[in-house]
Amino acid sequence: MSIHESIPVIIFFGAVFGIFYLYFTTRHRERMSMIEKGMSIHQARPIDHPLRALKNGLLGIGIGAGAVMGYFLQMAVGPDEEYGPFPYVVGMCICGGLSLVIFYRFFGRKQHG
Repeated sequence: MSIHESIPVIIFFGAVFGIFYLYFTTRHRERMSMIEKGMSIHQARPIDHPLRALKNGLLGIGIGAGAVMGYFLQMAVGPDEEYGPFPYVVGMCICGGLSLVIFYRFFGRKQHG
């Protein structure tokens, strides 16, 4: 493996490290600031949305259905045509977005009244 082949790997792991570093240092600074002000650290925890698992599950199902839709779209156009991942990405975006619209159509209204 030459140095030119390992550059994307180095960039990827550097970005992951940077994201984690920023997350943990920001969280530490926030907690230290809360302690200095006399607040409890446990008060700042965001309340977990009760339907988050359902929303994420619907999104996962939509992305999976979009991948299947992209496969059928690619086969309908012709398996010999070289479109790359384009039909899969389009199918996943459409079906994933549609699943989120369905979630908010049925459950978003109930949360707001």
